Amino acid sequence: MDRSLDDVVLSTTLDLLADLTPDRVTLDEVASRTGRAKTTLYRRWATKTDLILAAVRSLGSPPEVERLPDRGSLRADLLAVVDSAWLGGPTRRLVLFAGLGAAARSVPGLREVVDAAVTEPYVDIYRRLLLRAIERGEVPERVASSVDVLAAVIPAMSSHRLESGGVTPGRDYYVAVVDDVVLAAVRGAAG
Repeated sequence: MDRSLDDVVLSTTLDLLADLTPDRVTLDEVASRTGRAKTTLYRRWATKTDLILAAVRSLGSPPEVERLPDRGSLRADLLAVVDSAWLGGPTRRLVLFAGLGAAARSVPGLREVVDAAVTEPYVDIYRRLLLRAIERGEVPERVASSVDVLAAVIPAMSSHRLESGGVTPGRDYYVAVVDDVVLAAVRGAAG
């Protein structure tokens, strides 16, 4: 089977998830936008759910998994992750994540795939940034007992906001989460 256009099909599926409601994402629409025959798509992905799950798995990992930002402070490093160019930059990424949040309510197994492909890598990035801040003395050692909880705050707040529908949060929302929740907790533990 020719898989030379898999990347185009998967990318188109992600674009549709970002732009449409999950019920409007169909194999017909993907076929139409990619110039592939619907029968070709069905041979590769038996159902729409299979295609959506494959598209999310195709995202890869945020680049910060391999190379943590090092901007000189915990705040700057956390915001560098928020501002990452991954998946077309923060605005496009948040629109895509909002679409995935909406789709997760109706696509079986999607929540688990999103957690594995997106949420857990982000929690790990934030955990490593917090531990590095402790190691370099920017954050007190006593925060170490709270690192796992603090690392989950930004992804959890993001998931909650994106899945609740409505307006996709902008950068200001994430700056507030960093400053008023994560760093406030760090300062509180330092005091």
